[in-house]
Amino acid sequence: MIIKTLRSDLLTSCDREPIHTPGAILPHGAMMVLDPDTLVVLQAAGDTAGLLGSPVEAMIGEPASAYFSQPQLDYIGRLLRSSTLARPRHLLDPICRVIPDRPTDASVHRNAAGLIFEFEAADTSDEIAADPLAAVQDMLDGLAEQPSLQALCEAGARSVRRVLGYDRVMVYRFMPDDSGWVVAESRRDDLVPFLDLHYPATDIPVQARTLYLTSWLRMITEVDYTPAPLIPPLNPLTGEPLDMSHAMLRDVSPVHREYLRNMGVDASMSISIVCEGKLWGLIACHHYSPKRLPRHLRAVAELFGAMFSMQLEARQRAIQLEQRLANRAILQQLMRNLALDDDYAAGLMRQASLLLNYIQGGGLSLRGDLQGGVVVRVRSEVKSTGATPTQSQITALADWLTEQMRDNDGIFITDRLSELWPPAAAFADIGSGLLAISVSRESRDFILWFRPELIETVTWAGDPSKPVEMHQDDERLTPRKSFAAWKQTVRGRSSPWSPPDSDAAFDLRLSLLEVVLRRIDAVTSERARVYERDQLLMAELDHRVKNTLANIQALVVQTSRSATSLTGFVEDLDGRIRAMAKAHSLLTQSNWEGVSVAKLVGDELDAYGRGGAELSVEGPSVVLVPKASLALSLAVHELATNAAKYGALSVAGGHVSVDWHCLENHDLRLVWREQGGPLVVAPSRRGFGSRLIERALSLETAGRSEIRFERAGVVCEITLPAAAILRLDAHAEDSGTPLRLAATNDIVAPSRPRILVVEDTALIVMTLEMMFDDAGWEMVGPASTVAEAAALANDPSLDAALLDVNLGGEAVWPIAAMLKSAGVPIVFATGYDSTTVLPDEFEGMPVIGKPFRLDEVAERLKSIMKDRNV
Repeated sequence: MIIKTLRSDLLTSCDREPIHTPGAILPHGAMMVLDPDTLVVLQAAGDTAGLLGSPVEAMIGEPASAYFSQPQLDYIGRLLRSSTLARPRHLLDPICRVIPDRPTDASVHRNAAGLIFEFEAADTSDEIAADPLAAVQDMLDGLAEQPSLQALCEAGARSVRRVLGYDRVMVYRFMPDDSGWVVAESRRDDLVPFLDLHYPATDIPVQARTLYLTSWLRMITEVDYTPAPLIPPLNPLTGEPLDMSHAMLRDVSPVHREYLRNMGVDASMSISIVCEGKLWGLIACHHYSPKRLPRHLRAVAELFGAMFSMQLEARQRAIQLEQRLANRAILQQLMRNLALDDDYAAGLMRQASLLLNYIQGGGLSLRGDLQGGVVVRVRSEVKSTGATPTQSQITALADWLTEQMRDNDGIFITDRLSELWPPAAAFADIGSGLLAISVSRESRDFILWFRPELIETVTWAGDPSKPVEMHQDDERLTPRKSFAAWKQTVRGRSSPWSPPDSDAAFDLRLSLLEVVLRRIDAVTSERARVYERDQLLMAELDHRVKNTLANIQALVVQTSRSATSLTGFVEDLDGRIRAMAKAHSLLTQSNWEGVSVAKLVGDELDAYGRGGAELSVEGPSVVLVPKASLALSLAVHELATNAAKYGALSVAGGHVSVDWHCLENHDLRLVWREQGGPLVVAPSRRGFGSRLIERALSLETAGRSEIRFERAGVVCEITLPAAAILRLDAHAEDSGTPLRLAATNDIVAPSRPRILVVEDTALIVMTLEMMFDDAGWEMVGPASTVAEAAALANDPSLDAALLDVNLGGEAVWPIAAMLKSAGVPIVFATGYDSTTVLPDEFEGMPVIGKPFRLDEVAERLKSIMKDRNV
């Protein structure tokens, strides 16, 4: 696919500046670089006298024991064995002090130059320091309910400014040409607004954008300061300047400081917004006096940035999915209509309105007439509809496209055709934008969509043609001093084509080549079946996505309950989400058929094979069904994480063996065994990890597990039923036996409401158990299969029921019918479209969409029990 836009490749001095190796740090903090093998100080910088009790020159060559207590050194050693430290890790809590009575925050990360420690004075007086998780929750509150991307950005800017206290907070979006656009803003009332201003790409150089992907947070405490140089300047291990890509104290480029000074800004902070692995934009914070954000608030900001990025990415995907579904519906209709047409070009023209709207060539103007046009050119014959160039212009364009589209996937997209092919300037008013697909093997036959010129006025923050100026005293370049609004009229460009537009073009080209050109006889019936299958697939995809979101929501709640610090919460949540992501990736690679046990276990333990521990993984080739794969992945992750923190993976020489085999009854037995680690003491209470292993395996697979805390090491035995193993001859038969309720007996109702829960996702069940305990309700079940639910539904003392509509592919309607006939009120839970999921016999009953809020579930259950006088 060719996507062409023009941008300047001119390299400025800013683009060449090595901002990741500045050789100095911000003066309010201190930096220490240790040899990872000897723990001897190699380099130092900053206020070491105030924070560490020793001047910089006196630290070089000193052992780390001169600055850290033995417990702190032991913790550093454990980090070195269990983590690559590629990203900064918090080292000391504020209550720990390198200098007595001087609260200190510290972090450490590692690269080729050694262990890089950063120190700052801790601020324990801030009220948020006592409960940073509450601040994150406050910032996230209400984001999910915003009706649009624009509203989401505006709410995000307000949240950041409210909690972090900057004078101005902007959401700054990068455009396709790397320029920036302020799409949302929250500011002091007396400040001049920056909303809707555009900034040239040169304002944020290429290497700066790269660092924004590496380190999601960047802070400048004040513009006017004297950098604290690193001593010695070159790292003894590498012989080169220290790479500070991940360092929060990294000295700021003098050019950027001058840029901020020219804007009147005295302090700033930026939070990266990353979508699908790419830098979407920044949450840019400006302050007009010096401002230093303490570490706990920076952690809050970084976590908010990650969650905001996830929200924004999910919104964008939902918008693209909606447009793609609309395009697919039109494509299905096009293909059904074309199936019996001998001349597909003429057939396409007979459906001109469908073809033009398929990729939304221009939409309707204010007068209501159709804008844009489409051309079909086959064997030099041209047929068109809408506003299009002349036939001779189309012929010349087709010749040029034939050369441009050699050796590609047959799709060409641009929103500025005349900049790529100058003759197009003659018809810019009707054809500034072009989307073309080749519909023959020779790339000479095309379908061409044209979009008209969209004349717009862009307001820049200063003249974009003068991003830099020559310094008066020498030949170096300096950032511009004027940021006055500068308006530019843009011509020769159309509205941009979206990713769903290019997807639609690909789908149409594939359909024409495979269906129309090859003349498939049964195309009409086949397309109808594909259409129905697509609807089912989309509904299933929607269900899976919402179930995944519900799982993540449950993980956040459960992990936050057991977390003792913000750092622990982030690390535990990140690990569990990554474990789920690994299993999902493996399932995606297998088209959601199943994953081998060896692959699941090996991928989870791979990260621990570099820390000195011995790993043994052995067993036959066994492939698990998707639900069992996800449950086992979480269980192995919890075991590995516990071993890395406290067990055999936390010390060099420790040994972990994982082996599995099939039993005579075809069940699978997997044994995790640790040896050579610290002596084990059985915990006084069961943690969330142990409960997660037991409940996930039990509810998701009907399996079982046993964890033994033997003195020599933890042993966990996991048994999965034969149904959890994917077999070529596996086939589940429906017995067809109708389900009936047992006769009602005179039983005294219990004092607590008894609610049947039918749900096959362990994390959701655990979260519901927490809610039930708080409400004083008794959970009946939970049931994870229709058969289990049928047995429990016979209980005549039930007061209500909460039913997931889909249990591993089985519908819950027979259970719902039993309960309805017994007069038990029901609340349904589903990841499908709640407006269409219920059969007619249950119409009007309450439905809660996943992921749901616990307070919403509680209110629905209270409401239906109140109606029943429970």
